[in-house]
Amino acid sequence: MTPRPAGALPVHARTEALLRWAQALNEHRDTVAELVARESGALRREAAADVDRAVDCVRYYAGLVGKVDGRTLSGIPGHLGHTAREHHGVVAGLNSWNSALSMFARQSAPALACGNGYVLGADPTAPLGPTLMAHLAQRAGVEAVAVLTGRGGTGPYLAGHPKVGMIAFTGSAEDGREIIRASAGPVAPLTVGLASRNSAFVLAGADLGTAVPCVLYSRFSCAGQNWYGAAHVHVHVSLYEEFVEAAVSLARRLRIGPPLADGTHIGPLVSEDARDRVETAVAAGVAAGARVRTGGRRAPRPDGGAYFEPTVVTDATPANPLRARLVAGPVLTVSSFEDAGTAAAEANATRSGGIAQIWGREAGAVQELAGRLEVGTVWINTHDALSPEIPMTPWGGSGYGAAGGLDALDENTRTKAVVWDLTPLSERTPPLTRTGSGTDPERPAHA
Repeated sequence: MTPRPAGALPVHARTEALLRWAQALNEHRDTVAELVARESGALRREAAADVDRAVDCVRYYAGLVGKVDGRTLSGIPGHLGHTAREHHGVVAGLNSWNSALSMFARQSAPALACGNGYVLGADPTAPLGPTLMAHLAQRAGVEAVAVLTGRGGTGPYLAGHPKVGMIAFTGSAEDGREIIRASAGPVAPLTVGLASRNSAFVLAGADLGTAVPCVLYSRFSCAGQNWYGAAHVHVHVSLYEEFVEAAVSLARRLRIGPPLADGTHIGPLVSEDARDRVETAVAAGVAAGARVRTGGRRAPRPDGGAYFEPTVVTDATPANPLRARLVAGPVLTVSSFEDAGTAAAEANATRSGGIAQIWGREAGAVQELAGRLEVGTVWINTHDALSPEIPMTPWGGSGYGAAGGLDALDENTRTKAVVWDLTPLSERTPPLTRTGSGTDPERPAHA
């Protein structure tokens, strides 16, 4: 079931194998992207971008093989201590189907760089892309990678397996809690990234010509099923009507169609069930007082895909179902604010501590708001700062642990402290031993 640890290979061999894997992914970019598009509904260019992110990630961690080190400890006189960072043995990765290739890389590459083996429990919704990626890894000499596929029980099986030393989970909150419970058996360490209802903030004076298309792209790419997009936008009252008008106009111009067709802006959702859930959520939001400004309906197509119109919603209170719960589809809610601190408190109350976007021109106001937000990542005047050297650290209800950057090396290793006593052996006899044997003439034997 489990691959042997990558640490069985010398440092240079691991580095070269990871670089060959990255090269193979790059060479098969179009083939892998088309496979992902066909099985998940992601647009061809969206799938290709995910392959590119995976390639960058593997290359980044190939350069960090052998760079994991410890510290020297000198707090006890006459002693010498040091810490060593040792691998867990096998890391089990559990991912959702969306952005599956880059998530595969963000989990496996640091694990392999630290000397672990890696086994992925592929999401049964779209397992072929990750399976092909693992096949390319093994052909490149990265033998410490394996993939399990199948419906039902794969995640809990891996999370509770006694030979799994660590678990890296990315997915829904419901599935995440199941994995956390399963990991309690072997008491395996976890990193957990849960689906987050991310927020964007548009401050007074922001450039709407950039902010509107970027926010909408972040939400509507992958038919609203990506993990890093903004689900709700807080817009300063001075720009609110202009933002909504521009967002509605742009959403209406987006072309819905097959993921492999040229000119398509939004493809289908991953399944009819997913589309039905979005439709139900919008209906519940409208019943609770929300106003659909554009979209809000399924979009029938000749090819029969699970399409849903890009949807912009206003007048949804924080308690409205469209804002209180994550909607995995192309639905963007928008509200206005006068005070940025109040808007930040409203966002913090959701405990969605994943990613926040801030759009603004005044550096002081932007920095103050960034400091108020209880999230692990803040993107300022950008919507996709996805790079392997930047750690993603979810807070609150979005999980815990780091993925990416040097922080991931710490997550994929465990600390061992080694302490030497360098004092003369004759000075190390414990007082209790000396007393009990009568070797201390200054004290009575029964002391």
